[in-house]
Amino acid sequence: MYSIAINNGLCFINGKFIRASIGIEGNKIARVSKEELKGEIEFDACRNIIIPAFFNAHTHAAMTLLRGIAEDMELNTWLKNVWRLERLLTPEDIYWGTMLAIVEMMKSGIAGFSDLYIHMDEVAKAAGEAGLRAVLCYGMADRGDEEKARRELDIGEKFISDWDGAFDGRIKAIYGPHAPYTCTPEFLRTVKERADRLETTIHIHVSETQWEIEEIKKRYGTTPVRLLEKIGFLDDNVIIAHGVWLDDEELEILKKRGVSVVYNPVSNMKLSSGIARVRDMLDTGITVALGTDGAASNNSYNFFQEMKFASLLQKIKYMRADAVKAEDVLRMATENGYAAYGIRGGRIEEGYLADIAVLSKSQHLYPLYNPTYGLVYSASGEEVQHLIVSGEIIMEDRVILTVDEEKIFDKVEGLKEKFTS
Repeated sequence: MYSIAINNGLCFINGKFIRASIGIEGNKIARVSKEELKGEIEFDACRNIIIPAFFNAHTHAAMTLLRGIAEDMELNTWLKNVWRLERLLTPEDIYWGTMLAIVEMMKSGIAGFSDLYIHMDEVAKAAGEAGLRAVLCYGMADRGDEEKARRELDIGEKFISDWDGAFDGRIKAIYGPHAPYTCTPEFLRTVKERADRLETTIHIHVSETQWEIEEIKKRYGTTPVRLLEKIGFLDDNVIIAHGVWLDDEELEILKKRGVSVVYNPVSNMKLSSGIARVRDMLDTGITVALGTDGAASNNSYNFFQEMKFASLLQKIKYMRADAVKAEDVLRMATENGYAAYGIRGGRIEEGYLADIAVLSKSQHLYPLYNPTYGLVYSASGEEVQHLIVSGEIIMEDRVILTVDEEKIFDKVEGLKEKFTS
């Protein structure tokens, strides 16, 4: 008998939807079978769609607090406004802003997320208490100041020491230098050395805008990816966010070094940053994951919306209806996010982490000819009924079992005056 048995669901397995049952034991999938399984808790899923839960591979969760403030701006102007407001954020604000993000992510079927921000102890607490999986890093930037560089490195390393492996392994703490235009090459070399010594991962923004490309050329006479390659920064323990402005040679460098890329289509559109060459990345053999970026530049954590835009935007980029197919996007949203961060999840397969979303068929999915097309192009997110993370049911019938939603809403509503006065 398994701790949880999900029986007779239409399950996404090896890129196809097939009728199967899933047995969960501890935090892992112990059995995938065509036969009905017995469990201490059983779900009759004959009317449900079962998918590996999503992994939001790049975000700044607590930016929910800044949602709707800095609008209709390109990235540089947007950053000036956001950085000014971020100075007002306290650790407690970050906790409640992250909790608000977590509620939204859960309702969208997201079991795990990667977060690069400030006051990260509070992000770790929020994710751990809510029952989500999280890859977290303090967003470091030295800006050419040696004393600041030492402080930033100390904060980043202490965060890793304090939180890596916390909450039964659901928290993975890594390094998060902000970007090549806010971090000097010397600083980035040190980050890479420390990450290698600790055998951990690095997450960084790279080549998000044309401005960034020109700025790095002005400073160093080359492009961001070539700069990172020159200083020995790129490796299979590096995940870059955005990668919008990459040429053919840079794609080959990323492939050669085993670097993964997180595609953030809605944020890239909203800030008019550009359209990443995702079809070319996939053809080159680069692992591409999916992210929302922060709620101040998206403005939601709805992964169904993100999947739809992820595919549609590529169709326009290449003027090909099959440029990035629905199955490509579903893989980016699940398996590729986990794989990028070295986590054995994102698949319905024995031995993989039991991070699973159970979906109903909403009105948007009738008639259902192909579940993959339905989920990527038609679903709204309301289809997510139950969410299981690490073998624990944390949302049942769209009721979150681990946090008090109303308390969170009241708390963040009370913070508005701070940012508008």
